[in-house]
Amino acid sequence: MADLNAKLEAKEDMEKEIEKIIANCAEDEKKKVETQLAGFRRLFGRFLEESGPSVRWEKVEPAGSSMQLYADLPVADPANIELIRSRLEKLVVLKLNGGLGTSMGCKGPKSLIAVRGEHTFLDLTVQQIQELNKKYNVKVPLVLMNSFNTHVDTQKILRKYHGSGVPIFMFEQSCYPRISRESLMPIDVDLANKEAWYPPGHGDFYEAFYNSSYLTKFINDGKQFVFVSNIDNLGANVDLSILLVVFLNFIISFLEKALDELCCLYLAYRYVWIS
Repeated sequence: MADLNAKLEAKEDMEKEIEKIIANCAEDEKKKVETQLAGFRRLFGRFLEESGPSVRWEKVEPAGSSMQLYADLPVADPANIELIRSRLEKLVVLKLNGGLGTSMGCKGPKSLIAVRGEHTFLDLTVQQIQELNKKYNVKVPLVLMNSFNTHVDTQKILRKYHGSGVPIFMFEQSCYPRISRESLMPIDVDLANKEAWYPPGHGDFYEAFYNSSYLTKFINDGKQFVFVSNIDNLGANVDLSILLVVFLNFIISFLEKALDELCCLYLAYRYVWIS
């Protein structure tokens, strides 16, 4: 009973802190902040109500017949231009661009680190889509999901791609308050204190994309498929063989790993999971 009362009290106290955050932000930012903090409310509620590990590996089961080896997929016929073009016209490429280059000893967004000569991760990503668009006479757009750590710097650099023939859009993922381990309250309600806030990871893509104006725009433009990968994963680009088997399905392309190799890159097979 005491534990339940403590959780209820923490939830009520958090509501008060959230009200302070919204009251302290600029008027033109209020709607965006309220929308983002709605997601934080749900996450904080789950934190209070749930216990134990977030993933119970003993309950994870093989995908079974819904999983296909990549090698077994039909190879896209390059001569079938119209079919390929029709699928590409329904495609959006979205790159997760929220990370900084601090782990590589660099400052600023990881996407702006030079990795081949003077070409950055972002340069090479744009080039990949540019070649695809030119080859099939389409305009597959590139969408960047930035964090508050990368948004401004990325915005400054985008002008260099104006003549690339690649439509580029970007939006910011959510921004959540860091909470104190002891009090379970935000360490600061001031949005200007960036050390007191964090972008809530790649799983935020679904909600952040939904909250942006671009989901509605792309649906209205006739787009049906979104290819999502990290901006620094240059090997993850548009694969026509996969694109041609997609039809209103959710597909994950992944590598086989053992439980003790979850933090390592273990190349075995490439699978396509169709649900």
